[in-house]
Amino acid sequence: MEIATNVYRFDTGPFNWYVVRDGRDLTLVDAGFPGHYGVLVRGLAAIGQSVADIKCVLLTHAHADHMGFAERVRRETKCPVYIHSEDRVAAGRSLQLPWFGLLSNAWRPFVASILTHASINRVFIAPRIQVVRSIDGDNELDVPGNPRVIHVPGHTPGEVAYHFPKSNVTITGDSIVTLNLFTGRHGLPQLPHRLLNADDKKSRRSLDMLNELGDTTVLPGHGKPWRGKLEDAIVSARNS
Repeated sequence: MEIATNVYRFDTGPFNWYVVRDGRDLTLVDAGFPGHYGVLVRGLAAIGQSVADIKCVLLTHAHADHMGFAERVRRETKCPVYIHSEDRVAAGRSLQLPWFGLLSNAWRPFVASILTHASINRVFIAPRIQVVRSIDGDNELDVPGNPRVIHVPGHTPGEVAYHFPKSNVTITGDSIVTLNLFTGRHGLPQLPHRLLNADDKKSRRSLDMLNELGDTTVLPGHGKPWRGKLEDAIVSARNS
């Protein structure tokens, strides 16, 4: 579970979300589907923590596979949920996904498995997030881990990455992934397929915002961690 110092990933297949620990306080980054909530509870218990220790939820963007149980955590802990201002309205809607790209490729076995996983884990009854706090790019948040927010629009208008300096990890959401969501193949840093991006050209341009981070561990929204220079990850993603 611990994939970097005080950074944890819980096993929910191709859908990644993370917990960052700072002392006894936790920051949850993204929130899977509603059906993943039990994985959160059991995983936190395994590291001697509980949902009550979560002090904030940070969302990389307003898609259902990243927002699923955020509202439940917010209600139970009264902690704030943060999202970029460009995705704030979308965060209050249900069933936010790149449906055209997914359904037009549902004939692919891996896409079909993703849609099945989403259905089983209650994507169609995910509660809307009732209260969110807006953030903008290039800010340091006063939350556990003190991450820097980096706005990388393209996959969605409000897509962001979070760089946690203490652990030197960069949680990239779907701005950079290492899993091809159409084929299921793991690989080098890449962009989601253009049919899954709201603005594919912008998603490529936005990668420049990550360039200055240098050596780091990339923790993507989908796929395995990648370690190296972010400038190399950007080159790989643009060539994907």
